[in-house]
Amino acid sequence: MSPMKYLSRAIALGLAIWLVSCGPPPTRIRSGTPDRQRIPAIRVGLVTGQATARAGGTGKFRVQDLATGENISEDGRGKMWLAKAQGAWIDMVSPDGESAGLYSGPVRFQPLEQGGRIWVAGQEYRGVVDIVPEAGQLNVVNEVDLENYLRGVVPVEIGRLKASQVAAVKAQAIAARTYALANRGRRRSRGFDIYASVEDQVYQGFGVETKLSDLAIAETHGLVGSYKGKMISPFYSSTCGGRTESIDEAWDSPAVAYLRSIKDEGRGGVFCEPSPVYRWVVEWQVPELERILTTTLPSRGRQLNGPVALRDLRIRKRSASGRVKELEIKTQSATFNIRGDEVRRVLRRAGKGNPLLRSTLFSLKIVKDRQGRPRKVIANGGGFGHGIGLCQYGAIAMASRGYRFDQILTHYYRGIKIRRLY
Repeated sequence: MSPMKYLSRAIALGLAIWLVSCGPPPTRIRSGTPDRQRIPAIRVGLVTGQATARAGGTGKFRVQDLATGENISEDGRGKMWLAKAQGAWIDMVSPDGESAGLYSGPVRFQPLEQGGRIWVAGQEYRGVVDIVPEAGQLNVVNEVDLENYLRGVVPVEIGRLKASQVAAVKAQAIAARTYALANRGRRRSRGFDIYASVEDQVYQGFGVETKLSDLAIAETHGLVGSYKGKMISPFYSSTCGGRTESIDEAWDSPAVAYLRSIKDEGRGGVFCEPSPVYRWVVEWQVPELERILTTTLPSRGRQLNGPVALRDLRIRKRSASGRVKELEIKTQSATFNIRGDEVRRVLRRAGKGNPLLRSTLFSLKIVKDRQGRPRKVIANGGGFGHGIGLCQYGAIAMASRGYRFDQILTHYYRGIKIRRLY
């Protein structure tokens, strides 16, 4: 055989091996080149329902009443203003402690220098910050273009990763961008679109930005997930424990084709197994659990007749993914049936603040005393979060194993397409 034929066969064999190891060709990204002039803005509720709020700037900035267009102040370099709720008005107190007057608001803090940022609660934010009155209280809102918003979300949500794991950062950027766009206008009546917390997406502004996440955001500029031509609702959580959950099993929600339960595995086994909470154990001494239930049951709309005295705890139903779908709690006076992801909010962990149970993927063991009364409760579980959609630890493992960002997204959101919105 001639040397050229040997070379041709070697190239063909190498290409075949590469295709097997790397999977199918990249998903086609629909639409044209990025249009950086069409980046939409997002309004983020940084602080809500407060009697007072403070804001300042890193450089020269303007304080303006948007209702009238009146400039309350300019410059104020490095100084903080205090806003006080006064009924339907905002009392603006200058850095010198003098009231500048009552304003109907919103009152806007706007940087006047290139690269200037606004301070709120010890953190710096790009864009502008509005103080919005609502029902005798104040909401502090950051309005910022969506791509800069993502710079304060992605590194917090996915963590600070290695360059070799950039595909997971890109997948997170697309999921976070899609989520933000899908929820624009959701809370317009309150003066913002989404919260800066786990209620939506954790957003911490300028101080958490990283070079790797900035690169991932820039290289996925304007890309979103869609299903049958409509923007998806890309829910995600830390660790699915080996299998994601269907949205209709976890929440009181209709079934969604791209948010159904899937096995989180592929080349190399279970993807999220490296997570520190892939498997876990939680124990409660019964008096401690009774104190927790006495607080959490009423908070979820259940009426109690005095403190809880626990009689039994049973898993009545499981979802197709193995998660607890119905938990029965028997007390001295009533039986309560807790369903779906609400179980995490009722069966909270012991410790400071009584954090949520990590997931509903667990089994129970009840240790009883000689009289048959519960003495200790042990939950052996796996995963962290609701388990719907993208599993972040799974995405990181997929990236480490050479999967592309589009393969990660279409693994967790089955049947979606990735398209360029702007």
